[in-house]
Amino acid sequence: MSPPLLFCAAMRKPAVILAVVSLLAASCAHVRPSESVIAGAAGGIHVSDGGRGPALPVLFVHGNGANLTQWQAQLDHVRQSRRAVALDLRGMGKSAVPANGDYSIEAMASDVAAVADALHLRRFIIVGHSYGGGVVAAYAAAHPDRVAAVVYADSAGNVTMPKEAGEKFIAALRKNKDAVVKAWFAPILVNASDAVRDAVLASVQATPVDALAGALVGLAAHDVGADVRAYKGPRLAIISASLAKNPSSFHSQFPEVPSREMEGVSHWLMMDKPDEFNRILDAFLATVR
Repeated sequence: MSPPLLFCAAMRKPAVILAVVSLLAASCAHVRPSESVIAGAAGGIHVSDGGRGPALPVLFVHGNGANLTQWQAQLDHVRQSRRAVALDLRGMGKSAVPANGDYSIEAMASDVAAVADALHLRRFIIVGHSYGGGVVAAYAAAHPDRVAAVVYADSAGNVTMPKEAGEKFIAALRKNKDAVVKAWFAPILVNASDAVRDAVLASVQATPVDALAGALVGLAAHDVGADVRAYKGPRLAIISASLAKNPSSFHSQFPEVPSREMEGVSHWLMMDKPDEFNRILDAFLATVR
């Protein structure tokens, strides 16, 4: 009997059918991305998990007022060869608003820890964009044994703002979020396409003002530099060339971190030129053992 006929004959047996279906289901469960809610210290954390392969997993953390969909192009790409996870930070995207109102960097990093533990990510590479760079720096400094490498995507550095000016900005943000956000984001959205600009502003609009303001206050109160210097593993900063020379930029504050510049992109460089960003990310990932 030929191999195809042998297979057809075997498939007439219920036990064989059940075994094949179970095998296919198990295989698909590892390949297809899944969404879930993980219990964090202050509420549910929305997570997207997918991909498989022998290489180290990658965990992505978005910026202030954003959500995990801003990493979609990277998730789709990385999941072709390895596991990739992204989360919505507390109070943003589909994650719960914390009952205790804690939006500190330490609290955000604790949510990253909850996700890593719940998904059994024993050792992984972590990528943070903008404000999320401060979060991943804090996590990596606290858990260097878990973090194989850190990628800072146009990351935030230390924020220096006089107390009075900061209080006025937060008050204005709470009074008229849309107007303040448009003025705040306008210079860092230069070079963004209409689609990227619309997606970014829609995400901020959907973010509660308490989360947006709380995260900003938390970043200003945190010493990002101490965390960046504390982690001794492999690091890479992927930066927007148009923003790199700003004295407050991550690159200006931490020139010792190896970097790659991208031309013609906004602060949301991974959305503006996803293919180029992915190539830079791939080259770095290939060096991490």
